[in-house]
Amino acid sequence: MHSIAQAYNTTVSDLMSLNPKISNPHRIHVGERIKVSSGDHWGHRQWGGNQWWGNEAQRGHEEARRGHEEYRRGHAEYQRGRAESSKHHGW
Repeated sequence: MHSIAQAYNTTVSDLMSLNPKISNPHRIHVGERIKVSSGDHWGHRQWGGNQWWGNEAQRGHEEARRGHEEYRRGHAEYQRGRAESSKHHGW
């Protein structure tokens, strides 16, 4: 819940009040649907009636982070390969 609250510029307390069925903010599960919008607010910002359900965004953020890390490792490997090739070719 803390990560979700941060992502939507709100607090765990606000999320808990929007989701009274959740008794423990440390025990939410993949696929569980939570409400982060009251319908006229999204976190502490006005969003004109939009709502977001589920924890798909959290999974998306995690997947993006993993993708970025994989890209970073691949790019570092590419750079090492170029440096090694330069040594062998005398560039």
